Amino acid sequence: MTFTEEFTQALRHQRVLMKRRPDRWQVRLAVYMTWLLGFGIFFAVVSGLQTGRLGSTPWWLDDLPGHMVVSLCITVCFFLGYRGFERLAPQPWLDTIMGWRDWRSGLFFSALSIGCSLTGLLIGLAAVDALWGSGELGRALGKPGFWTEFFLVSAVITLIIGLRYRARWKQEQMQARVTEAQLKLLQGQIEPHFLFNTLANVQSLIDFDPERAKQMLERFTDYLRASLGQLRGDSTTLAQEFAMLEAYLALMQLRMGERLRVELSLPPELASVALPPLLAQPLVENAIHHGLEPQIAGGTVAVSARRVDGRLWIEVADDGQGLDGPKRRSGNGVALDNIRARLTARFGPGALLELLPRDGGGTLARIQIPLQ
Repeated sequence: MTFTEEFTQALRHQRVLMKRRPDRWQVRLAVYMTWLLGFGIFFAVVSGLQTGRLGSTPWWLDDLPGHMVVSLCITVCFFLGYRGFERLAPQPWLDTIMGWRDWRSGLFFSALSIGCSLTGLLIGLAAVDALWGSGELGRALGKPGFWTEFFLVSAVITLIIGLRYRARWKQEQMQARVTEAQLKLLQGQIEPHFLFNTLANVQSLIDFDPERAKQMLERFTDYLRASLGQLRGDSTTLAQEFAMLEAYLALMQLRMGERLRVELSLPPELASVALPPLLAQPLVENAIHHGLEPQIAGGTVAVSARRVDGRLWIEVADDGQGLDGPKRRSGNGVALDNIRARLTARFGPGALLELLPRDGGGTLARIQIPLQ
């Protein structure tokens, strides 16, 4: 992913409340620096046009640095306000707020933004007074026009945020319908390479090891029965998802033998949780093909589900060659993008898919879904 793509992704993440930011700190710093410079220069230019000092020496020495100080204070207040709320608020609160699709969402973000702006503005004016001795804070607070202008700007910001979120909701609804349509198409197909390779393996074993060929056909039938049952619906349960994974992994164990070890962990209280079908299989497939098969000794793939802070975590871990290892085939990124699109369409931006280095080596893929 290029820096521009990371920067764009970080900008999108700024509209989402989340405990842990997936973006690199350098990219997040670039986002905040863009805000700081953009707002500082914009208001300095507006002030210079109003006073007629734009481009003059006093503007360069006093006005521009002063507006940059104020913009810095506002940016810091935004960072502390939003990150503080994300850190301190329970995860169910964040999921509830991000699940709003009406006036409450616009009102919440408008109120929080206006509060951060006002706090940063007052601190910034006080800092300008301390640095330049200009008395800006006292003059601003004593001018009725200052408050009129501030609340007018706040009203405009509230209107813009409301319209932006309304447009975003409509776009998300349209994207959700498109994604669901694509999902139905994709669910009606099973990867031809997987089918052909399995049948070719069965054919090659018939003459030399008919008992093993019979076992592979039985496992293959179990897998088809479990997966096709999920493909007929829009939703499944964790118990059905794990049953399908068990059949798939049993089939892969026949292919890889002792090189593949499997661990499945599903707490009984989570068995009935509903989710889109075939979410975890692409992650298990990637773990085997990219992580374990390239290793002579193979390895272990572990699939688990657990409840963490009111969210469902589905984790696929392997002790293979890790994220930095060479990829054996293309399509990994497409599969991950498809999972992310399906999660967003079904659960909104609060649902995440993360790829992380596993402690001790290998890869950890983690799906996070808000639990209603």
